[in-house]
Amino acid sequence: MEPMNCTAHVQSDRCDVWAPTQGQTATLMTAAGITGLPPQKVHVHTTLLGCGLGRRSRPDFVIDAVAASKAVGKPVKAVWTREEDLKYDAYRAATCQKLQAGLHPAGRISGFSHKVFCTSILKFSNPKAIRNGIDIYSMWGIFDWPYTPGYPLVFNHTNYDFPNWYVEQTLSDLPIPAAPWRSVQNAPNAFVMECFMDELAHAAGKDPLQFRLEHLGDNMRARRVLETVAEKGGWGKPASPGHGRGIAQHACFGAYIAAIADISVNEKDGKIKVHKVTFAIDCGPIINPDPLIAQVEGCVVLGISSSMKEKIEFANGGVKSANFDDYHIARMSETPDVEVHIVKSKEKIGGVGEPPVTPIAPAIANALFSLTGARVRRLPMDPETVLAAMKKT
Repeated sequence: MEPMNCTAHVQSDRCDVWAPTQGQTATLMTAAGITGLPPQKVHVHTTLLGCGLGRRSRPDFVIDAVAASKAVGKPVKAVWTREEDLKYDAYRAATCQKLQAGLHPAGRISGFSHKVFCTSILKFSNPKAIRNGIDIYSMWGIFDWPYTPGYPLVFNHTNYDFPNWYVEQTLSDLPIPAAPWRSVQNAPNAFVMECFMDELAHAAGKDPLQFRLEHLGDNMRARRVLETVAEKGGWGKPASPGHGRGIAQHACFGAYIAAIADISVNEKDGKIKVHKVTFAIDCGPIINPDPLIAQVEGCVVLGISSSMKEKIEFANGGVKSANFDDYHIARMSETPDVEVHIVKSKEKIGGVGEPPVTPIAPAIANALFSLTGARVRRLPMDPETVLAAMKKT
């Protein structure tokens, strides 16, 4: 909610920068480059962040204040307007993916092909980290490798054990600047993977929960969160009249998560209402559960907002969206009941700030299919998209 802002005081022998930044090193080096001062003469004071989500790792908003302060020789506070914040932002990386799979007569996956065409995140932040044409940030949630930041402690790859698995990535040349957005690319990649797993379960004539469990191999943590959420969320029992129920799972940043969404849809206008989200999480040993539950609840709301409403629109060679009158977010009235179940675990401690976002979109999309038979393969699931999908059934 807080727009980009920075206060800087450039003097002959030092530079002070006060900023809500997630990129202290980048801020320091940017200020040193503008002022000509050695890095040890630049002092970065990190303020509280009015939300970050990865956007504040970029130092572009620091440039305004530092350059202006150097020019006038006085402290300068620069604050972007909401319109500037939306129109000159860095956005979640766009992605388009093609998945194919073969099914054994017994209903098991015999081969899996996953092709990812996407915007590079690293191109705009750390181009040297692109190795052999691969931007691993944009593959999080599908695949990672030894060059992944934080590997192997912070994993960001699929839980499934696929035979004959083929993965391919092609980076687009879109000029639209991209940056990490909460969960980096885990959330959109989880949407693709978990919706496809649901489609495969339907093609195999199997229950979506059972189909997932059959492809987890010996991944007991993923198995436990799925079984827990299924038990607590009433999976296998009839949904309320007029309601659909969908399930999804994921793992990233050292945490395993699964969610069940109970929804209804207005078949006249295509508007989805999420009534309840049941959530299970294993992030290792827990000392104080309250902050964990609060993080999950917040992630659920954000997941609903980003998967059903939020989108940046472009026109005339630039960003059309400008403020909250044309960039819609979820309202408090759209917040569902959220039930969080913590799986007891003695495994390594994982994160809770980003992982719970990831299963929300696919759980909602899979619930829509269970209710209407309509498959949504693009986000956001706004009324127009939902109506178009329902007309194809």
